[in-house]
Amino acid sequence: MKRGFVLILEIAALIVILQSSFVQYFLSDAQDSVTEWLLALSNYQENRELESLRNNTEVAFSALNKGQKDYLYDVTASRDNIARFHRLYCVEGDKNPYVYGSTLSYFCSEISRSKVLKTS
Repeated sequence: MKRGFVLILEIAALIVILQSSFVQYFLSDAQDSVTEWLLALSNYQENRELESLRNNTEVAFSALNKGQKDYLYDVTASRDNIARFHRLYCVEGDKNPYVYGSTLSYFCSEISRSKVLKTS
């Protein structure tokens, strides 16, 4: 009986302590940190694949002007951007004002050969 009463008091004290504003602030800060770590971890493989695609195309695109290079960097910033670019300009054949001709063909082939579109 005494042990049960002490257990109930301990649980009540724990609830009161966890309700304090300092503990709530501390726990929310820890949750934010853990969330950031998990997000960075989940994006690690995607970022490696995007960096690999950039490295594979960097030499071929060295002759492009700054605007074209900036555009291609923006395209390779995320998997969604690459998927949209590939669908519009490589599959559907829409006209692109920044990348065209043999440059577009090369970039489309590099996107197809990379793992970026194959993994989701």
